[in-house]
Amino acid sequence: MEDFFASIAGRWPAGREDYHWYVLPGSELLRDRISRPYSEVIHQAGLAPVRPAYLHLTIQQLASVGEVTDGQLAEIVGLVRDRCAGFAAFAVTAGRAEAWENGLVCPIRPGYLLASLWQLATSASAEVTGRRFEVIPAVFHPHLSLAYATAHVGQAVVRAQLADSDAPEIALRVTKLVLVAQRHDGREITFRVLDEIPLDG
Repeated sequence: MEDFFASIAGRWPAGREDYHWYVLPGSELLRDRISRPYSEVIHQAGLAPVRPAYLHLTIQQLASVGEVTDGQLAEIVGLVRDRCAGFAAFAVTAGRAEAWENGLVCPIRPGYLLASLWQLATSASAEVTGRRFEVIPAVFHPHLSLAYATAHVGQAVVRAQLADSDAPEIALRVTKLVLVAQRHDGREITFRVLDEIPLDG
């Protein structure tokens, strides 16, 4: 595994706030249940654990806070709110953690319902901004990061540690889409919640 923050430095520098659409995995107690079984794996040299309070599932990285006007943001949120009114809450499963290229990640399945939220969010921002911003992620693959690599970490070693883990898969209820302003410091991603849009179709 290689340094995650080095891989994004060109498009998202440390300290800059960017708007993101998230799904948050329930209560902090549930988030702790997700990460606790991997405590020994994520607390090792070269990995920066994600604190339970900041566990998140990214739907879309919209744009830098400074690149979107208040009016544009309000219009995007309005479109997303209108379209979410047609979605009912649904359940997904956080699978057992895997060693990916830049960190320790729980894949989320099934992906198609979350992909519908990605389509909804990206199309709303494109309508308002005239496709001024790159669609990130361009190919949607839902996942929950438990730790980010901050240096080179041997993937084989981490995979061997995961093979010894008896961590369960965990069901997650998706009840809302959350708009946040997110930043990182080269080691940790933090965010502040700006709006929450329920899925109450």
